[in-house]
Amino acid sequence: MFDQSTKKDILRFILGFALKLSSYAKLRIFSLLKGVGGEVMHVKDVELFLSELLRRCSQNHFGLNEPYQKLSEIEVQILCLLLESCAVHASSVGGYGFEDLLLKALRLPLDDSSPEDPALVQPCVTVLRKLDSPLYSSLEIEKQELLFRDLVFLFRNGNGDIQKATREALLRIKITCSTLGQLLDSVLEQEGFTIGSVCGKKKRKAIKLHKSDLHNDVICKDENALSFLSSLVDILLLKKDIENRTSLIGPLFKLLRKMVMDEWVQEDFHQDEKWIQASSGASQTISSTLCYIQQALLLILEDISASILTDMSVKDDIHDIFDLVLLVECARSTKDGITRNHIFSLLSTIARILPDKILAHILDILTVIGESAVTQFDNHSQHVFEDLISAIVPCWLSKKDNANDLLKIFINILPEIAAHRRLPIIVHLLRKKIVEVFDELMVVRYVEPKTQKRTLGEQSSLGSLLLLLFHSLVSRKISSCPNDSLGTLNCFNSITQEWEYTLAVQICEQYSCMIWFPSLVMLLQQIEMGGNQYQELFMELLAAMQFILHRLQDPEIAFKLESGEDSDSIQRTLGALLEQVVCCSQLVDSRRNRKIEPIGIREELKEHMHAVLGNITEGMIPSAYFKAIIKLMGHADRDVRKNALGLLCETVNDNGTIKQRRGRKQLISNSKSSWHHLDESALESFEKMCSELVHLVDDSIVDSDISLKLAAISGLEVLANRFPSNYSTFSTCLTSIVRNINSDNLAVASGCLRTTGALINVLGPRALCELPHVMENVLRRSNDVSFDGKTNFSENSCSVVSNSKQSLLLSILVTLEAVIDKLGGFLNPYLGDIIKLMVLHPQYALGPNSKLKTKADSVRRLVTEKIPVRLALPPLLKIYPEAVSTGDSSLSISFEMLANLISTMDRSSVSNYHIKVFGLCLLALDLRRQHPVSIENIDTVEKNVINAMIVLTMKLTETMFKPLFFKSIEWTESDVEDRDMGITNRAIAFYGLVNKLSENHRSLFVPYFKYLLEGCIRYLTDGEDVKNFNSMRKKKKAKLMEASIDRKEGNNTLSLEKWHLRALVISSLNKCFLYDTGSMKFLDSSNFQVLLKPIVSQLTVEPPASLEEHPEIPPVQEVDDILVSCIGQMAVTAGTDLLWKPLNHEVLMQTRSEKLRTRILGLRIVKLFVEKLKEEYLVLLAETIPFLGELLEDVELPVKSLAQEILKQMESMSGESLAQYL
Repeated sequence: MFDQSTKKDILRFILGFALKLSSYAKLRIFSLLKGVGGEVMHVKDVELFLSELLRRCSQNHFGLNEPYQKLSEIEVQILCLLLESCAVHASSVGGYGFEDLLLKALRLPLDDSSPEDPALVQPCVTVLRKLDSPLYSSLEIEKQELLFRDLVFLFRNGNGDIQKATREALLRIKITCSTLGQLLDSVLEQEGFTIGSVCGKKKRKAIKLHKSDLHNDVICKDENALSFLSSLVDILLLKKDIENRTSLIGPLFKLLRKMVMDEWVQEDFHQDEKWIQASSGASQTISSTLCYIQQALLLILEDISASILTDMSVKDDIHDIFDLVLLVECARSTKDGITRNHIFSLLSTIARILPDKILAHILDILTVIGESAVTQFDNHSQHVFEDLISAIVPCWLSKKDNANDLLKIFINILPEIAAHRRLPIIVHLLRKKIVEVFDELMVVRYVEPKTQKRTLGEQSSLGSLLLLLFHSLVSRKISSCPNDSLGTLNCFNSITQEWEYTLAVQICEQYSCMIWFPSLVMLLQQIEMGGNQYQELFMELLAAMQFILHRLQDPEIAFKLESGEDSDSIQRTLGALLEQVVCCSQLVDSRRNRKIEPIGIREELKEHMHAVLGNITEGMIPSAYFKAIIKLMGHADRDVRKNALGLLCETVNDNGTIKQRRGRKQLISNSKSSWHHLDESALESFEKMCSELVHLVDDSIVDSDISLKLAAISGLEVLANRFPSNYSTFSTCLTSIVRNINSDNLAVASGCLRTTGALINVLGPRALCELPHVMENVLRRSNDVSFDGKTNFSENSCSVVSNSKQSLLLSILVTLEAVIDKLGGFLNPYLGDIIKLMVLHPQYALGPNSKLKTKADSVRRLVTEKIPVRLALPPLLKIYPEAVSTGDSSLSISFEMLANLISTMDRSSVSNYHIKVFGLCLLALDLRRQHPVSIENIDTVEKNVINAMIVLTMKLTETMFKPLFFKSIEWTESDVEDRDMGITNRAIAFYGLVNKLSENHRSLFVPYFKYLLEGCIRYLTDGEDVKNFNSMRKKKKAKLMEASIDRKEGNNTLSLEKWHLRALVISSLNKCFLYDTGSMKFLDSSNFQVLLKPIVSQLTVEPPASLEEHPEIPPVQEVDDILVSCIGQMAVTAGTDLLWKPLNHEVLMQTRSEKLRTRILGLRIVKLFVEKLKEEYLVLLAETIPFLGELLEDVELPVKSLAQEILKQMESMSGESLAQYL
């Protein structure tokens, strides 16, 4: 070993000698020394050589008046290698010594005269790719600033590679605010630059040099200044991870002022636009670039300002750096709508940070907002406008109590605004303003005393007055409209325009709601008791419902509900109105009236009633609502009780949502929050209501009205789902519901089962006392809908089950789901029956109903997840014989559950049960050989069995797995009845398992193929060459193998089973070769020669004649693809031409076969060789070309076309025409 000094002397000698050689020799030596890294730069001559290359490059591209020699391609590559070493050295020694060389490589001509010159591009890209945060941080501050300035110039370079490398370098390095501040200050120090003065004139060559002392001149001259600024703002948009970005706000506002106020622009660039390079690579005009820079600056300021919202600690330090005057002036002066929108967005953000700052300029800002509304009316501008209003108006309202000035600004300009814009502007403005003063306005409006005396007893007479008005209206409309029903309905649609209806509205508006609201109840009572003919009755009800719906929108009611004023009286009236509307709804639904009312009136009336009920329930608190429902549940008419329970379910399900009905607003109140947390009064009413529901469920008199009992059961289910915290109430309900599961009516039983599930979900372990009764009834009901006998049930036989039984089966699943989820740890006595039900029941197993099947799958999954393995596994293993006799669906489900259960096992469970589980799976794999009558689709069953085995093996250690694997090999080769077909069927199952083991365990499983080698050869050759296996491993010649292959050439058709088996063996070997990447390779020379002939011989095998009639067996195309892939991967894995040559020869020999399929397969394999081995295949061309020459003359067009395609690939790869060798 050499010491460090000797190593350096040797390196210095090699490099000194290399510098005297030719350019190509230098390149080769520097390439070999690339791994030395920065040590190369310790040699002074190398540094001088690098400087010389950079000098020549500068002479070439910067136009110095000195003799120079252009860099050759090899010299460019040398330059790149040295720059890499230089970058490594600079990074390792702290950036000292070679940073100037790196900076020099980054400086390019500003005129982009040679954007694609490799001598210019490659060194620059090399340095950019080596530039990282450690290297950048190691530079001196001055060098960092110079480097960053170079990156800004490169960011808009015309070469795509340079742009991309610059962007990536910028993302890697950590730029400080001080560097950006220095650069912005240098830009701001410029007194002016000229835009447009060079248009049409010859450029001065004096500014083409890109030296560090000319940076400021370059920035402020020509269109390069705008390109530089464009690149700078793009970088600021890109680099959002800069620390302390708030320090940039001041310089950015200063730069924006220069851009907006045209301090730098000394000529009218609009007269002679010039195209300049943008940082995106596209070209932009000068004016569009200026506009883009302004917009980008505004975006940057908005982004920095938005970041302050998450860190308000810097709020006090930034109060004076936001230039709102500039923003207002810019918004006024700019003619670009996009720029103005950016200004508004920035103002919105500033308003949220510094509202006091906004208040100082509030009038100017609002004036600009109003002016912009005249010209900007697109969707985005409207959104920006609304966002700004949302931020500005609260600032205004916090400063001034008088909203008149705010409104005047917008009112003055409304005539100039398009008609369709006026409403949205004012609506949005008022929405933001009125929120603050709503309560005060409402109080001023409604506490104003009435000026007239009220002495007529309005509470008792107003309802009658309304009834008379509506009666007059209905009578007049009926007499004036045609007699046919449709005409009557059409005439009645304009009711709200009639004078009677208008008068009714005007009358009610003269009174407080405490007077006219109770009159609505009286109105409905008198209509119901009026005894009018049915036609008049329905029309009066329709008019009344429209009127009630209108009056419920009165803001006075909403105000009283929100404020709590007269709350008890309002709630009582709402409850009475609810009861009356439900009664009227029953009157409309009455069967005796269905043939009398006009066509369409019933539907219209029902829709209005539904809207009225929705408005009423939205305003009611829970206690008042429950009391109203209790009263309706005691009504003499059972239809009224059913309607009440239906309304209860709808309201409880939807009490937190305000829906729009028929374009009207809902009655708004603060009652929604009270539904989430019931107070003491509501709880008392709730318990009483539940008690009444249980009474309806248990009442024997109600048994004659099943629909009422079902409504009561559904009510309890909905209440349990909506109010899960009321344990004590629901505990008393569960016993009654469980008892009624045994009802003779399937619909009632289904409802009780669903409600039982809901109650158990609420009660959890508190329902344990009822668990025996629940399970007893659930299992009894499941047996009621089971088929008799033990035959295999097809989907057709299951389809005869009635819908009611399907509903019952689904309800059973709902209950089981709740029981397993909440009481899974207590189900040990019932697990056998539960698993038997979920696995063997034909409706749950075959799944003719998708909804039923989905729910059953969910319950089965829950069993494996919620129940401990020690409890769930024994009954699941025990059910195997019954599952076999039931059919393949049940058997598949049992192994699906087993796989899910295995996935939940911990290490101790795996250690305790893996042998037993694997043994059962191995027993199931033998079903292919046994051919039980009940199993129709053995492939599906086998797939699930293998999946369970794979899930198990993924949890096994090698110590656990290896004995099981050996056991499966012994099982495959053990003696059975009908030895030939028996072993073949077992082998199919076994190699299906091997295939999945290879796919899932990959390289970990490859070593196990050494135990499968003999079997693979036997199954690929029908055992004829297994006797030669041992000698084949010692001899490299295979004459016996060739003789056997030749013997089978004449008649090589396989049975379906052997075809299936060979497909699995080839697929397994393919995966073995694919994952054979370890140090101890399976496919060594010996195994390669042993497998070569058996695998290649599959090219001549004839597929079974009846293969198309068996879709479960791999088709010819699939097997061909696997075979081609296997042989191709075999070549890739072998990795040496010593093995490729015999393999290539064997494949080529198959192309001379008389069989078209064999020739095509051979050519496909050769094509794959060429694609996989690429240039390494050239050593085999000499042997391959004669065969291709023969195939090019083949009479079959597919063969000829494929041969031509292969020949073209070979010519492309070799770089010469091969026609002369054919």
